[in-house]
Amino acid sequence: MACWAELAFDVPPLPSRVRTLAHHSSPDVARAVVGAFAIDGDLLEIRSFDRGHIHDTFVSTWRRADGVVRRYLHQRINDRVFTDVPALMNNIANVTSHLATRYGAAAEVAPMRSLELVPTRAGGHYLVTEDAPWRTYVFVEGTRSFDRCDSRERAHEAARAFGQFQADLAGLDVRRLRETIPRFFSSPYRLLQLEDAIAADLVGRVKHARAEISFVQMRRQLVDAVESAMRGGAFPARIVHGDTKLNNLLFDERSGRAVCVVDLDTCMPGWSLYDFGDLVRFTAARCKEDEPDLAQAGMDLELYTALVDGYLEGAGALLTSAEVAMLPLAARLVTLTVGMRFLADHLAGDRYFKVARENHNLDRARVQFAMVSDMERQLGSMERWVRGRASAGGVTAGRAAE
Repeated sequence: MACWAELAFDVPPLPSRVRTLAHHSSPDVARAVVGAFAIDGDLLEIRSFDRGHIHDTFVSTWRRADGVVRRYLHQRINDRVFTDVPALMNNIANVTSHLATRYGAAAEVAPMRSLELVPTRAGGHYLVTEDAPWRTYVFVEGTRSFDRCDSRERAHEAARAFGQFQADLAGLDVRRLRETIPRFFSSPYRLLQLEDAIAADLVGRVKHARAEISFVQMRRQLVDAVESAMRGGAFPARIVHGDTKLNNLLFDERSGRAVCVVDLDTCMPGWSLYDFGDLVRFTAARCKEDEPDLAQAGMDLELYTALVDGYLEGAGALLTSAEVAMLPLAARLVTLTVGMRFLADHLAGDRYFKVARENHNLDRARVQFAMVSDMERQLGSMERWVRGRASAGGVTAGRAAE
């Protein structure tokens, strides 16, 4: 990276702490910030980038002195959601640095690449302004993302990539990452939150959600299954992604291979099965997350089997035999847990998840619970597939808990 004196910008140099122009970011606000990052060249363009619901995101285009044009992705970090930004950026810096070293050492054979943080000119991982913190990544060219899974092959590839992501982070000491959202992966804690929302009944919605509350209460024994297994030493805490939606993968436009895992905000210590369960919940769903017609809700078994195959291909060597055996349970548990979060937010007055209509979060919870019910109907098939693939791949005799 060139030193500051060698860089040319069409924006004025800014100190590491700058004043931005408005509380809600715009391209003009971003333009005032990007010059504080160590980017070589002249700024040609900056525009909004419609991705995600948490941070404000922008893409800038720069031309270097040698004529090469490069793009960068800038994010105004939502520090109301992520209140411990130093911990958040510590985690991302550790993860991206570890992956870059690993992939760089195997550049000729590694199908994956890591997000690359661009430092500030002062050498930091992020920039602090009077308005909000900012970070910058190198834009990953030649890729695309998908909001819906259109084939078994795509599901397999997504699961392989997320599984490999976990396996590739196995060499990074889990103690170097911090818990940025306390108890984020804890299903028992989410149940407590739901029970608190029921008891408080702040907006008088409990009487209209009796069926959904009963659905959860009938499955209380499922809630602590994974955490009790961890406490018993069946498997260790690992570094997990925490938000394994299909659209958090970038696929190569030419080969169709998944090449980069993005949205690393929830990378922290947790249980590996959460990543698999959330991937099933999102990718194998038969309908969108807030579909009012519950007749459309459920789990696509064909996509589930593809996810199992891909995940075992990517992470199978990492997993203990107990983790492999619990894959079907994890799919049910994560789906139930997310449903509990939607239901708790509905009962509390829609304070966390954005809503666009009346009972929006209740509809979301109902879709999750309908998917859990469908998983329960198909549980025998789910378990048989895992046993068959695990035996064929030799992972049922896998590693002991570390």
